[in-house]
Amino acid sequence: MVRVTNLDRLGMDIRVTTRGKRKNKLNTDEFRIGFRIPVMSVEDAKSEVLKVFQEAWEKGNGYSWGEEEDEMPGNDIPILKIAADALGSRK
Repeated sequence: MVRVTNLDRLGMDIRVTTRGKRKNKLNTDEFRIGFRIPVMSVEDAKSEVLKVFQEAWEKGNGYSWGEEEDEMPGNDIPILKIAADALGSRK
């Protein structure tokens, strides 16, 4: 499950929850995804959020937009992992 936890003019924070290897174990990671340009209105923010998710969908489904890797959509969006599930690393 992916949930947007924060949104500002420079980007958004998302929380990604996945099932772990063990039964009933959930892993949670948080990421900061920056926008290409700072947004100045609600409409701009909606547009940028949709662009980020559209490009992620295209990349995940194997759509290619050029010969070089740098030309693929979403490659210039800054993504930073800001938190990880510390409990998931214990054995």
